[in-house]
Amino acid sequence: MVLLWTKLNKNNVMDDILLNTEEYILKAKDHIDCWDYIQAKRLLMELLEDQPDHGRAHQLLGWIYASQLNQYDMAEVHFKMAIRFEPNHATTYSDYIYLLKMTSRYKEMIKFAERAEKVDGINLAYIQRNKAEAYEMLRDYKKAISTYSEAIINTLDEDLISCCEGGIERIARKIKIKEQLDYITTLNVA
Repeated sequence: MVLLWTKLNKNNVMDDILLNTEEYILKAKDHIDCWDYIQAKRLLMELLEDQPDHGRAHQLLGWIYASQLNQYDMAEVHFKMAIRFEPNHATTYSDYIYLLKMTSRYKEMIKFAERAEKVDGINLAYIQRNKAEAYEMLRDYKKAISTYSEAIINTLDEDLISCCEGGIERIARKIKIKEQLDYITTLNVA
């Protein structure tokens, strides 16, 4: 009988810890929604002091560092920790793609996008659009157009479709400009 009570008591403590953890996350998200990033960061840091392997806390903290504080090194550390501790949390992958884009790390974006595309629950079209933008910035226009097209096929979001169509049109303009520059270069050589 004592053994049963001890088990029940431990389960209740575990439930309390989980509830407390979720409360921290929800409170931090409430602060983020109200643009109170300092308070959100404080709550997340407290949570990580107690549970350094909490992936969601690392993801939210990474987002704050990347999007609000422009501390990309710190953001990267937290995104990598989030992926390590919670590898199936799709939002982390979208946030990390954003970080790679903000830091112009296009080759890494492509490689990471290929990994992210395999995560259940990922917004595939969003990842593909970002991958297409990376190809575009690397001037691999054929792969960029192909990837924009894939993103269009994989979404119902009209804004995302328009964005991808705009990317394809932009590449067409860039190709024309490149052809004009190449032609001018050949004239100057002769």
